[in-house]
Amino acid sequence: MFDAFLFGIAICFGWIIFDFVKHKKFSKENILSAFMVGIIGGGTWYLIELIF
Repeated sequence: MFDAFLFGIAICFGWIIFDFVKHKKFSKENILSAFMVGIIGGGTWYLIELIF
């Protein structure tokens, strides 16, 4: 479970950095979308851990 949590955080920060490089600014929409993608990625990783 800890691996999935770290994976979600890594995706979130990676997405924020990617959006910052692309748009050259931070916005609430970009940060919120990065947070949601991190949650989805971490949750998916957790489900994969449960299955395998």
